Amino acid sequence: NSDFFSAYDALAVKPCDLVLTGSLAGLTLAPGVYCFDAAVAETGGVLTLNGPPNGIWIFKIGTLGTGALTGTNFSVVMAGGGQASNVTWWVAEAATMTTSAFQGNILAGAGITLTGGTFNGNASSKADVTITGTAVTG
Repeated sequence: NSDFFSAYDALAVKPCDLVLTGSLAGLTLAPGVYCFDAAVAETGGVLTLNGPPNGIWIFKIGTLGTGALTGTNFSVVMAGGGQASNVTWWVAEAATMTTSAFQGNILAGAGITLTGGTFNGNASSKADVTITGTAVTG
């Protein structure tokens, strides 16, 4: 729908506050716009998002044009009053979460697959969204 494409395109050009490399696991991040030039693959670990209830977190994966977001046994934890509804994951390609406790809204340039675990948010993509055995809230 046009709302998805408008939001996806607007986030694509949003400037980054910080370009990250490596893993998100083990980090505690304040509200901001965090970018990865390419793919992000998490296997285990916890990302803590610490901020006020009105704090906004934006993660841009694949800012150079290609990059998928994948996670297995990966958790996103909200702290300090932060809200999952204020977290957005913009992904150039596909997003795949397996047995993860994931939070935030995913906007993907390809499909989204959630298998097992929990998901607190919304999932929108340019392709199929497949959810199997995942407890969804949001």
